[in-house]
Amino acid sequence: MTKTLLFLFIPLMLCAIGFDPNDRQKIEVLRHFDIPPSFLRDPSLHDLYTQKKRECLLNGFADSEENADMFIPMLSSLIAQSDLPSEFLFIALTESRLRVCSTSSHGAAGLWQFMAKTGKLQGLEIDQFVDERRDHIKSTRAAITYLSSLKKEFGKWYLALIAYNCGDGRLKKAIRKAGTTDLAVLVDPKRSYLPLQSKNYIRKVVALALLASDEVFLSDIQYDTLLDKEHENPIATVYLPEGEEIDRIAAVLEMPKTSLVKLNTHLKKGVTPPNQDSYPIYIPKEKLEDFRLKYHTHELKGYFLLHRVKSGETLSHLSKRYNVPQSSIIQENKIESDGQPLSNRSLKIPINKPFLKSTRLHTVKSGETLASVASLYNLALEQIKAKNPRLSGSLKEGEELKVGD
Repeated sequence: MTKTLLFLFIPLMLCAIGFDPNDRQKIEVLRHFDIPPSFLRDPSLHDLYTQKKRECLLNGFADSEENADMFIPMLSSLIAQSDLPSEFLFIALTESRLRVCSTSSHGAAGLWQFMAKTGKLQGLEIDQFVDERRDHIKSTRAAITYLSSLKKEFGKWYLALIAYNCGDGRLKKAIRKAGTTDLAVLVDPKRSYLPLQSKNYIRKVVALALLASDEVFLSDIQYDTLLDKEHENPIATVYLPEGEEIDRIAAVLEMPKTSLVKLNTHLKKGVTPPNQDSYPIYIPKEKLEDFRLKYHTHELKGYFLLHRVKSGETLSHLSKRYNVPQSSIIQENKIESDGQPLSNRSLKIPINKPFLKSTRLHTVKSGETLASVASLYNLALEQIKAKNPRLSGSLKEGEELKVGD
């Protein structure tokens, strides 16, 4: 075959298996990544484009239609408020397919698949009560900040994208070894400047973005109204007091608990953390007015605090100090045996909120009984009677009971 015929044949072959490398819309998509138009002739990109097209025709862009309807507008809205190209939405789709509980084999978590170390460096809290890598709003803002800093460091969006996958140190090493930042050189299948995963990663993100520029394809998979225009974020942020339960909020809003949990997968225990007076959770924006009208704080049952165990402290000591059964402390902290070392360990103590305020007196409210007050303060009926020996008969509204030492 002559060179002239070969030159004519290659574009036709690529067009047959993937897309037209001269398509203006697709060239514009590459421009948003700072990628030259010549990359549209990359055979591996065409292969991944064809593969992703087949996958999306079967399963769409996201894990489920419900997740797509909720999280694509949220992601698009937050990205639109930043300096990131709109196509960077497809990083999250490549990372997790919007699986809210997605965790990689390496321990990366959330829609943006942050590793714990990277997440903490971006200001995300990770402890026994929350994992903000799974906070859809905070993790998206963290990803935007991180990608923007990588763009500032490397000067090109496609380099920021590669660094997001393999790390800035690994990319710097690859650039030094290659002697260039040219994308075609860095991802050359015959060279080993970058890990194979990173070479495929940028092609996957770009392939999805190219697919999204095809209106006919979007219509076929019924994403045309979801991706073709800006959307308002359908998720509202509300602030709750410490120790509030997702179950109760779901009941207040008259919505399925599973739907609310899906929006708040960062709450490991299903409650807001005990070490913050006010903590954000997420509800559907359509439920915001209901929340404002119906939600009221209450004396929270099943509350807990953290206790850092000092040398010499035992379960018996903690049980007496907080007036909580040893069995409850053991169950909450999955302690295997009474003799298990506890020093310097933080234990969750299941108590009621009034205890945190060192409450000594309780003012009786209408309808309260001795038994209900005892239950509120984790006291046995005999204990509260012992603290109030002059009690006789039923409680009177406004009467003060001693409930602490």
